[in-house]
Amino acid sequence: MKRLSLFLIFFLISCDNSNEVNVSLVPDFGYHIDRIVSVPEGQTIVGQFTASIPEGASQINYSSSNIDLSISSEGLLSFNILPDYETLNEHLTVITASNDSGSDQINVKVKILDTLCEFNTAAVFNSCTFE
Repeated sequence: MKRLSLFLIFFLISCDNSNEVNVSLVPDFGYHIDRIVSVPEGQTIVGQFTASIPEGASQINYSSSNIDLSISSEGLLSFNILPDYETLNEHLTVITASNDSGSDQINVKVKILDTLCEFNTAAVFNSCTFE
């Protein structure tokens, strides 16, 4: 009986992994709430959306699900088109950050602000107002 008790104690101690730290190398955007960004029509830069990874993880690759938007390797989201409020006043995309360990996603809604300055006219304006 003593041998069985010693064996069980040894077995339980050897199976304990509590001293090991399990670090995920998967990119992480943090809070998974929808991001909403407002951009004036005619502006192509939307904003920076970066995921974090711990030291030692492989490089992050970003992608956007909307063909009108692209994201750089640094996480800078921008339009591939010139956004126009009268054409489409809202763009939705899912941004994915991935590496060899896995991926994470966030939803982004880009609202286009209407301006009283029209960019396709020959007139030059000193300042524009947005509605």
